Amino acid sequence: MTRQADVIHAEQQEAFKSAVRVLGMREHNEVELREKLSAKNYDAIIIDHVIELLKHYDYLSEARYAEVFLRYRLGKGETPWLAAQKARRKGAETEALRLALLDVEQHFDVWAGCKEVLKKRDPLGRYKQDKRLWQRQMRYLQNKGYDLNTILQVMNNEGD
Repeated sequence: MTRQADVIHAEQQEAFKSAVRVLGMREHNEVELREKLSAKNYDAIIIDHVIELLKHYDYLSEARYAEVFLRYRLGKGETPWLAAQKARRKGAETEALRLALLDVEQHFDVWAGCKEVLKKRDPLGRYKQDKRLWQRQMRYLQNKGYDLNTILQVMNNEGD
């Protein structure tokens, strides 16, 4: 090997180690990982090689990323639709996201989710006595992706 080849090989190893460390903290999609490696000034050719290696060893999985991302956002009280929108903005692969969304939507009860988010945010139900607080809770639930009809049903305790 020439000296230049040794340098490239060492840089690839460093990039690979760096990528594995990043993936050890949480799942990333390819777009996010490319950005992180680029920020560390690795060459694009080296990044391409590292990404291929990570996919080969199944360290980098778009399907796993989409599933983990959606479940995390659902845990934050968001609807599957809103979580999927956020994943798209982060560069999640379309097909992997579509499959993960289908799986999540099968088990998601919009009404129960909305009720749980409201109960967590206002466990004493103070929004019932204060018009301003009612409006704030309503906006909060809308920002979590719930539709107006569901929010009104939950806030008016319909179907308890």
